[in-house]
Amino acid sequence: MTLPGMPRHRRATREEAEGIAGLKVPIEEHLRRLAIVDDSGKARQRAIAISNRNLGTNHGHVAWQRGEQPPIVRIGEDPFAGRPRSCLAVRAGGRLSIDTLTFDLREERIRAVDGDQDVSDEIEWATYGQQVLRNGSVARVDDLIDEFYDLRHVLAFDHRHEEGERIRKEIYTGYPGRFRERALSAWREQGVPRARYFHNAVGLSARELIVLQREGTIEEIGTALRDAGADDGLILDNGGSVVCWVWWANNYAGGEESPTVDYRPAGTSAIAFILKGPMNVELPGGSVSYSSA
Repeated sequence: MTLPGMPRHRRATREEAEGIAGLKVPIEEHLRRLAIVDDSGKARQRAIAISNRNLGTNHGHVAWQRGEQPPIVRIGEDPFAGRPRSCLAVRAGGRLSIDTLTFDLREERIRAVDGDQDVSDEIEWATYGQQVLRNGSVARVDDLIDEFYDLRHVLAFDHRHEEGERIRKEIYTGYPGRFRERALSAWREQGVPRARYFHNAVGLSARELIVLQREGTIEEIGTALRDAGADDGLILDNGGSVVCWVWWANNYAGGEESPTVDYRPAGTSAIAFILKGPMNVELPGGSVSYSSA
């Protein structure tokens, strides 16, 4: 909470970088703490787990866990923590929903934007993600571009090269004051192309939870969730950090499914779903490859 996450608009100090690195653990350790696997790493429950590693690293990513002190999780220096956030939420009994919530940092309460009602006692936990699908409609990049603090997940520039670093500096100059304006200008006026990144997303319908991992623009992710049957959907993770753990891998001992090529095992956050109903696994072709660790 005192750390700035992974700053994009300035260079992190050595202490900051070491601090955030020290909070990351492999997904198997997250699952051990959640009692999904035993001490040897073998699956104890019929579960799927997905990375949620933007939480704790990127500005705008907040979370709630009722009963914790403090119940609101956010990172230091975050200028967006008090804004309405689209969240995957869990109510008592395990009912999942996607809601737009306001996080009251002073009172340590959460409110539903629709009606401004206090839902702090109704929601067990919630975590933010960019809502790329809302009521069956795919979101436009114009609406969401400033919700991606790491703008490489939306626009294709490489800060390791001179031209990419110039673009990065222009976008983040004066952050956060003109971040949205500069990001849109880079795309519309300077012609910086759209990025086709690897994303980790979840969708909900009245009957199903949909877990999606695929490459594409954020509109393509929203469309894929809609085509899979979701009414609403969120992006939770991007790029080299994306991973999904499944209980059936390694002869039902559990293991990682479809980690990306530059996958880094340690991360800040993971979400596990214990399955109680039937499951449909669809492995589409194209640019996505699947393998079991």
